[in-house]
Amino acid sequence: MSFKLSSINSKLFLIIISFVCIPLLILGNIWYEKTTTAIKNNAVQYSQHLLKQTNEYLDFYLNDLEQATVPFLSASQVQTYLELDPKKSNRYERFLISQQIQEDSFASILDGRSDIYGISLVNKKGMQIHNYVKVDEVLNMREIRKRNTRLWSNIDNLEPYQILEIDFIYGTPVLTIVRKIYDNNTYETSGLLIVNLRLNKIADIISEVTLSHFNNVLIVNNQKEIIYHPDQRELGQTFLYKQNENNNEDRFLISSIDSKKTLNVYDYSSKSNWTMVASVPLGKIMSSLMTLRNSTIWTGLLLIGVALVLVGGFSFFLTHSLTNLQQLMKKVESGNFKIKKKKPFPFYRNDEVTDLYNSFYTMTDELKRLIEEVQHSKGVEKELELKKRESELKAMQSQINPHFLYNTLEIINSYAIIEGQMMISRMTTSLADMFRYNVSNSKSVVTLQEEIDQIRSYLQIQKERFDDLDVTYEFEENEILDVLTARLTIQPIIENAFIHGYEEHALSPSFIGIHGKKEPHYYTLYLVDLGQGMSKKTRDDFNHAFEYLQDPPTENKTTKRIGLINVHNRIRGNFGHPFGIYIKRSDLQGTTIEVRLPYTSQARKKED
Repeated sequence: MSFKLSSINSKLFLIIISFVCIPLLILGNIWYEKTTTAIKNNAVQYSQHLLKQTNEYLDFYLNDLEQATVPFLSASQVQTYLELDPKKSNRYERFLISQQIQEDSFASILDGRSDIYGISLVNKKGMQIHNYVKVDEVLNMREIRKRNTRLWSNIDNLEPYQILEIDFIYGTPVLTIVRKIYDNNTYETSGLLIVNLRLNKIADIISEVTLSHFNNVLIVNNQKEIIYHPDQRELGQTFLYKQNENNNEDRFLISSIDSKKTLNVYDYSSKSNWTMVASVPLGKIMSSLMTLRNSTIWTGLLLIGVALVLVGGFSFFLTHSLTNLQQLMKKVESGNFKIKKKKPFPFYRNDEVTDLYNSFYTMTDELKRLIEEVQHSKGVEKELELKKRESELKAMQSQINPHFLYNTLEIINSYAIIEGQMMISRMTTSLADMFRYNVSNSKSVVTLQEEIDQIRSYLQIQKERFDDLDVTYEFEENEILDVLTARLTIQPIIENAFIHGYEEHALSPSFIGIHGKKEPHYYTLYLVDLGQGMSKKTRDDFNHAFEYLQDPPTENKTTKRIGLINVHNRIRGNFGHPFGIYIKRSDLQGTTIEVRLPYTSQARKKED
C-alpha cells in the first residue's frame, strides 16, 4: 500500500497525530495535576460528609432520648412524688408512689433500651428513687445518692436539659444526663431526672457509619474533654485541636509524620455542643482513585497506539471498496447491466458504504427495469385496446338483455289482463318497475322519492303474497323530493324485516311501516316491523359497528346481516357523518330502524 500525501491513509494519519495525539499529551499532563488535587479534595469532602452524617445520626439518637423523657415530666405520680415531704407522709404512702413510678414512669423510659445504665429521680426535699435493674454488678447506692445530692445542690447552674461530663460507675463509663422537672402549678423547679447513659449505642452508631472508612473516631465536648474514645483510658482527657489557619471553615487538617500523610476531620454539632474528630491515612482513601487514574492514563495511551495501527487497515478497506464500486460504475456506463453484485468488506457491512453499494445496485436494477418496460409498453397498449373493445361489446349485450326482459313481462301482463288475472297483472307490472329501476338506473345517488317508488313496487308484490300484510306510509311527498340516498338502500332493510323478523320465527308478516320526519340537520326515515327482534347485545354490537365503520361480531356475521353493514357503509361513504343506519329499537314486539339522510343542499355543499 503506497503512502501518498494526497491519499486517504496519509490524511487520516496526519489528522490523528495533529488533533489527537499532541493535544492529548498536553491535556494529559494538565489533567494529571488537576485530578491529583481533585482526588484529594474529593477524599476530604467525602470524609467530612461521612463524619457530618454520623453526627446527624448521633443528634437524632440524643433527640430521641430527650423526647423519651418528656411524658415522664407530666406524669401524675411523678408530680405527686415531687411534693412528698418525708416528715409529713408515712412510709407506706411513699412506697406506693415509688412503686407506681418504678412500674409506669421509669418503665416507659427503660423499656427496650439497653443503652440506659440507670435512672434516678430527686425531689426538692432530697428524696430519691432509683432504677438500676439492668446493671449486673452490685452497686454502692450510697455513692449514687451522694452524686445525685451534689447535682441537686447545683440545680441553679444546670440547663433544663443538659448532658454532663463522662463518669465512671464501677469501671463502666457513662454519660450523665440531667433534666429539670417543673411543678405543673407554680412552674418552679421541683425535681431532677438523672439518666446514666452507656456508650454502647454511640459506639454502634459510629461503628456502623464510619468504621470502614476512618481509623479512629472520638467525641469532645465544649470543655474539650473527651467523652467518647475507642480506648477507655482516653475518656475524660483533654483534647487539643490542631487545625489549619482557615480551619474554622474547612474543619480539616492534613498532618505528615514520617512522610505519611494523615487526614484529620472535625464536625461540630450545635445541638449537642459536641465535636466529632476522625482521622484516616490519606493514602488509604486516595489509593483506589489514584490507581483508577493511572489505569486510565495507561489505557488511553494504549488506545491511541491501537488507533494509529488501525487507521492504516481502516483506510485500506475503505479505499478498496470504493475502487471496486468505481469499476462497477464504468461497466454500467458502457451499457453492460449484467454485473455481479459484490459486497464490501465485512468491516463495512450495514453502514454508509453498504448503503452506497445498495443504492448503486438499486439504480442499475431500476434502469434495467425502465428499459424493459419501454420495450414492453407497445404490447400492453395492444392488450388494452382489445379489452376496450370487449367492454364495449359487453355493454351492448347489457342493453339488449333488459329490453328482452321488459318485453317478456309486458306480454305476460297483457295475457293476464285478457284472462282477467288482475293479481298477476299487478305483480308483473311491479316486477317490471323494479327491474327497470335496478338495471336501467345507473346513478349511485338518487332522491328518496325514487327509492320510495321502488319500495312501493316491492311491497305491492309482498302484499299479494301475504294477505294480512298491512303497509303504511307516513311522510310528506314534497319533503322527500329534497332528500338524497344511495340507490337500493331501503329494500335490503325491508327484506331483513321479512326474513329475520317474520320468517325465521315462523310468523306471518303483518305490518311494515315507512315513516319520515324532517330534522334541522338531516331527514330521518323510520322503517318499522312487528316481527321478533334481535337481542340487546346483538343490537348494541351492530350500532357499535355502524358508529365506527367496523365489521359486525363473528357470531352476527351472516350473509344476510352483512347487508345492513353494506347499506350503512354506502350511505356513510357517499354523504359522511352523521348519515347512516341506527337500530333504535329491537325486541320481541318488533324492530325500528332509523335511517339518517342528507338534504340536497347539504350534498351540494359537500361536493363544493
